[in-house]
Amino acid sequence: MNTDDARAQTSVLTTHSVRRHDAALVVMTGSARILDLGTTMAGEAAVRGHIVLYLDGANAFDPYLLARLAQQAGVQPKAVLKRLHLSRAFTCHQLETLVTERLPGAIARYRPALVVVSGCSHLFHDENIPAREAFRLLHTTAARLRSLAEDGQPVLATHPEEPATHRLRPLREILVHAATTVLQIREQSGRLLAIQEKPADPNGARTLPLAIDGLVHAYGLDHRPVAYPWSGR
Repeated sequence: MNTDDARAQTSVLTTHSVRRHDAALVVMTGSARILDLGTTMAGEAAVRGHIVLYLDGANAFDPYLLARLAQQAGVQPKAVLKRLHLSRAFTCHQLETLVTERLPGAIARYRPALVVVSGCSHLFHDENIPAREAFRLLHTTAARLRSLAEDGQPVLATHPEEPATHRLRPLREILVHAATTVLQIREQSGRLLAIQEKPADPNGARTLPLAIDGLVHAYGLDHRPVAYPWSGR
């Protein structure tokens, strides 16, 4: 499969495909690699000339990745970076505030083609925050993202399925409940597979093959360890 075929088959993750949904909150789950994959989707939208709002809840944003994407497309990296507006959160309370209070105004100001929330559940694992409080805050955050999507704003949220703490399952359930589309990303035999969990297909789960060499390795992405806030790293 060549790069163009890979991109065509990942259209559900791109700005144009998201806009084809009436209410588009796409949640992408999988290993920590999806943090880079989410950044790639943001970068490709910016390379095509779109404005992107990027909310980083996992310290995952890599400007060099955008530079590589720009170089691949023959576009000036500075021009691409200017189209991507980055906000970082370092606690789950900060991320909830960014989404519920500041994001609506930023959308009205910048009219972005895509909003990416990187590591949407990442900060809610923090054991310094009581579990009930963390779940409440994520529920509020996810509900606001769904509301913005229903108003026509495409949103892509990434949810790494690690670490395997007691909070992982309920955090995932909150995001899945709010999402319009849920894609589970898995690696198999040298390829990325995007398994559509939601909406459910009566004929069985849809699987979209993604070429790693076309979509990931071509941009020099690697699988970097993620420093979680409760780990002490």
